[in-house]
Amino acid sequence: MTPAPPHRAALSAAAVLLAVLGSLAGCASPREPTVSLSPDDTLKAAQLVLTDRCLTRQGLTPPRPGKTPPRGAEGRRVDHALFGTGRAELQLKLPSGHVVGQHTDGCLAAAQERLYGDQRGWFQASTTVNNLKSRAPRQDRAAYRELRAHALAQATAILTRELREPEERHRT
Repeated sequence: MTPAPPHRAALSAAAVLLAVLGSLAGCASPREPTVSLSPDDTLKAAQLVLTDRCLTRQGLTPPRPGKTPPRGAEGRRVDHALFGTGRAELQLKLPSGHVVGQHTDGCLAAAQERLYGDQRGWFQASTTVNNLKSRAPRQDRAAYRELRAHALAQATAILTRELREPEERHRT
């Protein structure tokens, strides 16, 4: 039996902790434990699940805070797989003159496409809104809200499946 990936272990541990706390409070029931995350944390957790899966499929170890990243050729392989290679395919020039770019290949790009449904649209809207705040054009703010709502629904579904997978394997 192989150990659970770190993201699954963390989510499972959180679910178990909530179930234990619920039983100590006299609220235990046969229903499934839930984990309550903020919208930002939900999106980050789902993105981590997706990028970890992508890196693992390529035989790479996902980076973790507090762990020394691989060096040399292995470190470059992880960086390229995660962030993409070559010139950034998506670019946006801000009113300040700064140019922001992002790749459309790599695990992060794939995770954004899966969550937001439109990586190019998300890049445009999020870069503009995050840099210009309330001065961002109305259409970019609207696109940001719409794409983020879509991503939050996708992220919730991904994390729910991630928590249920070990239980379903255990039952069969």
